[in-house]
Amino acid sequence: MTRQPARVDWPQPFPPEEYAMRRRKVAEALAGQGLDGMFVTNPADICYLTGYDMIWFHLRCLTGCLITAPDARLVFFDTPMHRTMVELTPGLDGVVWLDGTVPDGNAAIIAAAAQAELTAGAQLGLQPWGYSPHARTMDTLKAALQAKGLVPADASGVIELIRLYKSPAEIAHIRGAARIADTAMIRAREALVPGLLETELQGIIMGSMMADGGGDPGIRCMIGSGPRAGTHHSPAQHRPLGNNELVFIDFCAALHRYHVNLNRTFALGEVDPRWFDLMDRAAATIDRITEAFHPGMRLSEVHRIGNEWTDAQGLRDKVWVVGGYALGIAMPPDWVGEIWVGPRYGSPDCELKPGMVFNFEGQFDDTEGWAGGTGAAYIETLLVTETGLEVLSTLPRGLVAV
Repeated sequence: MTRQPARVDWPQPFPPEEYAMRRRKVAEALAGQGLDGMFVTNPADICYLTGYDMIWFHLRCLTGCLITAPDARLVFFDTPMHRTMVELTPGLDGVVWLDGTVPDGNAAIIAAAAQAELTAGAQLGLQPWGYSPHARTMDTLKAALQAKGLVPADASGVIELIRLYKSPAEIAHIRGAARIADTAMIRAREALVPGLLETELQGIIMGSMMADGGGDPGIRCMIGSGPRAGTHHSPAQHRPLGNNELVFIDFCAALHRYHVNLNRTFALGEVDPRWFDLMDRAAATIDRITEAFHPGMRLSEVHRIGNEWTDAQGLRDKVWVVGGYALGIAMPPDWVGEIWVGPRYGSPDCELKPGMVFNFEGQFDDTEGWAGGTGAAYIETLLVTETGLEVLSTLPRGLVAV
């Protein structure tokens, strides 16, 4: 007896119409740039277009989807080892199976399918700027496409720009992630006692988020206490929290892969009072930004306002970073894309429109040997609505004593 295809039997985060709308937007954008289609390999973009949530994006992985422009036909590619997962992703009807071994063979399969979908000389977008696959594998794919008469082009950022402005259905999950983040931070604050390991604290945070329906964030939780409070980008260590220390906690909650970032710093016992003063003045940065919002505002203006307020408060010599970046759907190993509040690396200076989500952070280092630790910080996630900028966390932004 032949096994019947597996069928999903639990609620899905989005209806089919949502994915159809996204594919149309991407196809229109590709056509607008003179492209006839795109082979999508960035894991976050694959998930955005199809809902496919998979972890096996190794260096030679060519899992992806071909989307044509302007008609938005979609062909999905994966290895037979993922057959059940593909069957359990609604809407993946046109599937081409790869051989699951070497990039050369898989690239040839993809190129043949692309040739069948497109005309000779068609411009096909690729994503060389992405975490999957490795550059050597991407070069193999490019060569295979060229051998079939197709012309590869760099379209790495096309979908990310579309993802920047989220639909009402996406915003609902962003709000859900914000609630999950706040609850996890409250649980972390309640657990702070001398002797608790940083790794135990991470377990409390992750347990809270998973129990609330969240998933694994794209980056590990960042936790630092005492002399490690100013490490910023460090994961939790097997260090016990000490009395009279700062505790830095930075993480994202992820709901259906939609991320909301939250960072708070706590004083466990007595610390130098100048830490409280610094964080009070820094925390007001978010108020200045939200007050200044106006139609047509761009990310660079948010960055300028935040940094001007920081300078006016005399905090420049303590700054580790004051800025931010866009947030949304993401996959490990990152939740940061290529759209920055302070545009850099040639990134676009995007207009703040409803549906945009970004974080803004103020992170500071000790330069004078203040008692308690080496740094303190906050991060807020902000949502652009029809009426202004909404701060998604409800928790105090300044240094909180516990």
